[in-house]
Amino acid sequence: MLDEILNREISSETPVEISLSDVQKISQTLAKIRVSYDDEIHKNEIKVYEELAESLFEVRLSKYLEDNYKGKGFDEFVFNILDKIKELYISLLSGNLIFNDGKILCKVMKDTIIESIELKKGDLIFLDLQKALALWTAEYITPCKIVS
Repeated sequence: MLDEILNREISSETPVEISLSDVQKISQTLAKIRVSYDDEIHKNEIKVYEELAESLFEVRLSKYLEDNYKGKGFDEFVFNILDKIKELYISLLSGNLIFNDGKILCKVMKDTIIESIELKKGDLIFLDLQKALALWTAEYITPCKIVS
C-alpha cells in the first residue's frame, strides 16, 4: 500500500508516477479504518500511515527542489504550484515585478471580482503577494514583469 509507494519512490532517482486510482484505493481503505475503529491500535496504525504519507511528500519535494524533477501523477498540480511560488519569489527578489507599497501589479486573465471590484480580462490591479499568488495559481491573474 502506502509503504510500497514510498519504497518505489525512495529507490528511484526520479519521481515515480503515482496514479489517482492508487491514491483513491489507499484513501478509501484508510477512511474505512478511521470511521470503523476508535481504539488505540487503529489510531496508531493511522498515525503510521500519516507518517508514511509525510515521508512520501518530503522525498518527492526533495527531488523537486534538488533536481527540479516534476511530479508525475496525482500530485503533479503541487509541483505546478511550487513552480509559480518559485517564479514569484525569484522575480520579486530580483526586481522583475512592478512592486509598490507592498503590492505587485497584476494583469487580469479572466473576468472576476477582486476586493469588491469587478475586473475584466486585461485590466490591471495591485495585489498583495499572498492574494496575487492565490489568484495566479487559480489562473485569474498573472504578475506583471518588467522583463519577460
